[in-house]
Amino acid sequence: MEEFLMKVDPEKKERIINSAMKEFSINTFQKASTNTIVEDAGISKGLLFHYFGNKEKLYNYLEYYAFKVIMESIVDEMDWEQKDIFLRLKEIAMIKFKVFQKYPYLADFSLIVVKDKTADEIMHINPDFKPDLYSDIYTTNIDYSLFKEELDVKKAIDIVRWTLEKYGEEFRLKIKNGQMEFDYLFIEKEFLSYIDILKSGFYKSN
Repeated sequence: MEEFLMKVDPEKKERIINSAMKEFSINTFQKASTNTIVEDAGISKGLLFHYFGNKEKLYNYLEYYAFKVIMESIVDEMDWEQKDIFLRLKEIAMIKFKVFQKYPYLADFSLIVVKDKTADEIMHINPDFKPDLYSDIYTTNIDYSLFKEELDVKKAIDIVRWTLEKYGEEFRLKIKNGQMEFDYLFIEKEFLSYIDILKSGFYKSN
């Protein structure tokens, strides 16, 4: 299906994905309406089914695409030479932010997808998923000698990750609800201000 959809106008494909993710995020699969999806996307129902076959195949594709777009964005855009784990996690947060701006309901839809699935089932949603991606993020070229020697590094990294994820989620919801505009530089500056505080507690003094 992905190969077939590559021939679809990118702007039209993005409209369909956003409309479908929105509908499946608001409603259960059973209650989600393809009529609402096509009306919101500005296409005919015949065209939707021409692309995806049926409602179930559309949903399955969205599951696949939700993981694909995040994974590929991290692999392609992240600076793998970055040795500072704090800055790497900040970079990943900002990469995800850009993806969420393009697909506003991707985060909500992803939460629904993983809700009742095991880790193994999640891995099989996208056959192209790189199983080592998560470990590569935390190991490839990272300089752990920057941390204070007496520190539990794993717990310290968890604190950094939780802080950035929670703060990022607050920003995402404010933007989604129209409470603030998306300002990449402002959000990055805010992330860095938190990172500076955490570094002062976790890293050795220069």
